[in-house]
Amino acid sequence: MTAQPTRLIAATAIALAGIAAPAPLAHAGEVRHKTTAICKSISPNVIDNPYAGRITTTQWLPKERGRITVVVAQSKSVFGYQNRPRLAWHNLTTGERGHASTISYSNLNAGAATFINIRTGSGRVTLKLRTYNSNKFWSLRSTACSATVRVR
Repeated sequence: MTAQPTRLIAATAIALAGIAAPAPLAHAGEVRHKTTAICKSISPNVIDNPYAGRITTTQWLPKERGRITVVVAQSKSVFGYQNRPRLAWHNLTTGERGHASTISYSNLNAGAATFINIRTGSGRVTLKLRTYNSNKFWSLRSTACSATVRVR
């Protein structure tokens, strides 16, 4: 008689474990590189959190062969300011080069600049980031940072 409640408890535990299990961080076919390269600068507001931008790349396989999406996570700012990141890339395998730029904002919600589906081609690709941060009065350039990733 104790076998029936034991089975019910075991089945319930397995079902709950499946529901409560955390979702994986990466999806099937996703290749993600989080680099250690961080571009740093003081905030253009001076009395604020310093600027720190970090490069993360994502590639969705198989449909994005030879292309990557680059996200530059940026630090929070109490007063807010504009970021103008410029991303230069160089495919070390094919010799191809290119660049992209955008505008983003640092505020209390942090911020991020996204470069979607950059056609670098397959191979080892060096990414170099330089950001100009501006408020109403002046602009400051961050240090340049770079990372090399493998694009499939």
